[in-house]
Amino acid sequence: MINLDRYAAETSQEILNNIDKPVKDGVLLKAKDLERIATDSLGVLQEQGLYAFFLYLLSKSGEKTQENELSSEEFGSCVIMAKLLNLLNRPELKSLDSAFANGWDESPPKLNICKKDILGHISGHIAADLKCLLLVKSLFEQVLIYTRYGAKALTSAVEAS
Repeated sequence: MINLDRYAAETSQEILNNIDKPVKDGVLLKAKDLERIATDSLGVLQEQGLYAFFLYLLSKSGEKTQENELSSEEFGSCVIMAKLLNLLNRPELKSLDSAFANGWDESPPKLNICKKDILGHISGHIAADLKCLLLVKSLFEQVLIYTRYGAKALTSAVEAS
């Protein structure tokens, strides 16, 4: 049996590990920024679905492909997408047959090069199988919930100190 909750928690932690990473003009990605992006994108995912979720994040990710060229919002959007797409590449989830090209961990902004490919994969591959679509949506929701609360906890910890 696959423990999807564990993978959701691990993926959330991978997203949260990008807090305080420098982006454009030396600005740091703040926990509060990541919390807002996670909350907003979770709302889109829950209300409009997986395809709209990726449209939303891709519209927020900008056009540049280097971390130091992206705003906090653009970089945060890229990180969330990269980590979620990498989650689908886990060997334990291969049976879903929903994997998307690997290797976004090194440079999440590189996703901006293949926006059409990502949307094509979601609409033509994941959405083609209702069971897969619902499982991926549920898994992504869990990751975003953990990310939102994790970022909130880290924001509270910084404000308290």
